[in-house]
Amino acid sequence: MTAHDRSLTAIAVDLGATNMRAALVREDGQILSLVTAPTPPNPENADVIVRALENLIVCAASSHAISSAAGIGISTAGPVDLKLGAVINPPNIPLPFIPVVKPLGERFGLPIQFMNDCHAGARGEAAFGAGKGILNFVYLTISTGIGAGVYEQGRLLFGEDGNFAEVGHFVVETTWNLPCGCGGKGHWEGCGSGRFIPAFFLEWCRLMNRSSPFRKPPDAAAIFAAAAGGDPVAGEFIKVLGKVEARGISLLIAAYDPSVIIIDGSVARKNWQTFEACVLPNVRSVSGKVPQICVSSLGGNAPLLGAAWSVCAGQTFP
Repeated sequence: MTAHDRSLTAIAVDLGATNMRAALVREDGQILSLVTAPTPPNPENADVIVRALENLIVCAASSHAISSAAGIGISTAGPVDLKLGAVINPPNIPLPFIPVVKPLGERFGLPIQFMNDCHAGARGEAAFGAGKGILNFVYLTISTGIGAGVYEQGRLLFGEDGNFAEVGHFVVETTWNLPCGCGGKGHWEGCGSGRFIPAFFLEWCRLMNRSSPFRKPPDAAAIFAAAAGGDPVAGEFIKVLGKVEARGISLLIAAYDPSVIIIDGSVARKNWQTFEACVLPNVRSVSGKVPQICVSSLGGNAPLLGAAWSVCAGQTFP
């Protein structure tokens, strides 16, 4: 970031499928305030999402802080259309079109930077995390969904509309052929994300003739906890899941040839020891050289920091 004014601040917004966040962030990366709320699960229309974001911004910063901010950086689950400033057909939010740039710009009268959350996360890592000073790296998030941001020779790659590296839709398995939220089958997100791991587990139990240790359908956290607690069925499944996650990471290496892969997202961060034991040993590289793989040190805030950095540094997308 620029060094001329260390007090420069930005409003950062992160729209996820499960939660949404807003923060007041200083250009040196210090988060001055942060508020979180659940993303409306079944919104009637896009206005419901926009109003919720507006309320979060107002809760995160005073009117003076908002009016004096350099702008608003928006990080969002994709796909996105940068030209329209909108989210388009997101697989994990049940709306076909969510315009956010225009309504938030009109509401607060501030310039806006808008980007895919994984691109924002990559930018946050480049500015403040494990990607700092690294020319070629991949930022990977494994959370409600799965996606990535890619730096190549020090340049963040965007694609035509801002959806470069929608890696959650790589095909990683054909045995179970599980449906993904996008409508495809066998996708990494459709079996390895927080949203779909439970369905994968139940289908695996059915086909492998295993009895689920749970009285009701579990969430991903419960499955990981049961495995860590020694449950043999959950433990056996986690080994299978680990191989699937490793296939996705191996495809990242084949596609982008990074020197570092930085993994973020609640599923990975909260279960990193399991990833180290069951995922990373199964990662392969065509060249035989596996890059450094690490967990993000930014505590899940890389997308917020990247969105804020883009505002304070005057970066435009793409």
